[in-house]
Amino acid sequence: MANNEATKAPLYINGKYVVEKQFNNKHEAGFQPYENTGKQIKVTLVKSLNGCLENQIKTANALGLKKIRQSKIHNDNAAIRGMIFKVKHLVVVEEVK
Repeated sequence: MANNEATKAPLYINGKYVVEKQFNNKHEAGFQPYENTGKQIKVTLVKSLNGCLENQIKTANALGLKKIRQSKIHNDNAAIRGMIFKVKHLVVVEEVK
C-alpha cells in the first residue's frame, strides 16, 4: 500500500488502456505567473472592430478598448503581449516612459 499508483485501476477509453499522468499543480512559494518588469505600454485601437472575429472583439474589449482612438496603459507582461498579438492588426503599441 506504500505505492499509490499500484492501487489505481488503469484508465480504459475507447477500447484502449490510457496511462494516467501525474502532474504537480502546486507552485513554489513566491511564484508569479506574470513578472512585473516595471515597464508599461500604451495600447491604442486604430481600426474598427466591425467584421472582426468574435475572439478578437472579446480580446480588444478585455484590453479595455471599445472605441477607435481609445487608449489604455497596461503593465508589460506575457499575458498582455499575447492579447496584443491576437489583435495586432487593430492596435498601435507605444512604450510609456
